[in-house]
Amino acid sequence: MTFASTLVILGMRLLLFFNTETEQSYLSGAGYLWNYLAPLFAHPANSLAASTLSVLLIASLIHTMNSRFALIRSRSNLPFIAPLLLLSLHPHFLVMTPDLAAVILLLLAFFPLLQSYQNQDAYLYSFRSGVLIALAAFFHIGALALLPLWWRGERSMRGTQLRARLSYLFGFLLLVFSLFSIAFLLDDLPAFLKPLHFYADFSLPTLPDFTVVEWVGLLLVALFFLFHMVLSFRVFSRDRVLTLTLMQFLVYLIVFLLLLQLLYWSNTLFFITLALALISYLIAYYFTRINAKSDVWLALINLIVILFFYLFHFDFFRHFIV
Repeated sequence: MTFASTLVILGMRLLLFFNTETEQSYLSGAGYLWNYLAPLFAHPANSLAASTLSVLLIASLIHTMNSRFALIRSRSNLPFIAPLLLLSLHPHFLVMTPDLAAVILLLLAFFPLLQSYQNQDAYLYSFRSGVLIALAAFFHIGALALLPLWWRGERSMRGTQLRARLSYLFGFLLLVFSLFSIAFLLDDLPAFLKPLHFYADFSLPTLPDFTVVEWVGLLLVALFFLFHMVLSFRVFSRDRVLTLTLMQFLVYLIVFLLLLQLLYWSNTLFFITLALALISYLIAYYFTRINAKSDVWLALINLIVILFFYLFHFDFFRHFIV
């Protein structure tokens, strides 16, 4: 079932690639390390292959995290299928961007976070999280915004530990100063510091020049996030402590990521990309746990809405609707 679903979604990506225009350029926020990798993905075919492998890796990491820590008590392939599907619905995800590279590293940071659960000597796990978040920021500077947000997850997993907090900051600063030293030796400090300008370029109060249909689509996306956060809360509030703690942290992150996406809407899609990866797990969690007939209909409605959003990128369907 997983193999067949994966082939269908990969086919959807190919169909979207051959029927839409994909911009090989990306919005602002690219980190220092990305500048050295970007030329590898200049050709659209290379970019498609790399982005597809990245999305598959994101889905695999979420599925592995769920299996390793037994977050969902029943066996399910939805933690793999859900992110793979959601990150294949828009032409933006057919291009290899620093967003996808940073999301992979941030998902890896969840592993030491979960390993530190109720561990009174968790400074090594905090150190690893700090290093991974710093590395993610060198692919997309937007990951730097998670530095203060992440401590909420660290604290919820085991309480406040000064040694762990210092290790977390030390891991982050160690990588930053290491790469800073390399940039200094290469006389490349302007390129090293340039990504930080991203945070000074707010998109608000300017509003996007959308059509009525695009505004409706944006409203549906917002409702999609809100609806599934509320639904998952109904279920995970009765689950075991580790799952409950993680789910609360995911909701906390998603809310802030959506606010940041609103603040920088014209500059980047990094925050919404990470939010989609996280909300996909909440969706997988909810639809794995439910068994009522009404929830089956709800899952069907979800698939119809997702299919509608996917088909809207095809000219024939858009002309038919509009």
